[in-house]
Amino acid sequence: MVTIEQKLVLFSKLLSQSMNFKYEEESDRLEKDILSKIQKGKEEIDKQARETEERAAKKAELKYAESRSKLKVEARKNIMSAKEKYFDIFMNSFKIKLQDFIQSKEYKTYLYKNILKLNNELEKYDNSNLIICLSTRDFNKYGDYIKSEIPNNHSVTLKTADMTGGLVALVPSKNIKFDLSIDSVLEDNKSLIMQSLFEALKAGEYND
Repeated sequence: MVTIEQKLVLFSKLLSQSMNFKYEEESDRLEKDILSKIQKGKEEIDKQARETEERAAKKAELKYAESRSKLKVEARKNIMSAKEKYFDIFMNSFKIKLQDFIQSKEYKTYLYKNILKLNNELEKYDNSNLIICLSTRDFNKYGDYIKSEIPNNHSVTLKTADMTGGLVALVPSKNIKFDLSIDSVLEDNKSLIMQSLFEALKAGEYND
């Protein structure tokens, strides 16, 4: 027969076993919960680290692209500046040589051809008050000749202007301008002259 004391001892053992089981179960649950939180925290930190690295990489790429773009723009500016400098040097030299042409006999023929072009345009207008602008040299040397080649139905006034050669004709009443000057020819062909000049410079580099 089991005594009360034996029953109490048995109950105490069962209670102890139950409490140990619950403790281990709770301990396992807490450990798993802690490990899960640690893992989530680690994943969140890794995610933030990756995002920070990606942002830094994108920022670095953008900065590099901006720097590269600025360098390209600066290089293009320097190249264009150098080209303009060479062009100005060439044109100044070319204009000096043009003076030889302006003082030659062929220049009067050049003026005559421009007068013919002007007269063809003036056929569209009757009795115009015409102003013809010339360089000081041409005004003194060819002024009377030019006036004599313009049809009599047009009134001609000659004026001096700061120009290399050729002529510029104005019809103020009709707000019309006929630019037959050497300067306009040079300006109209500036791109072609520059292209030819730099092609010649490149060819010279290859031949060196």
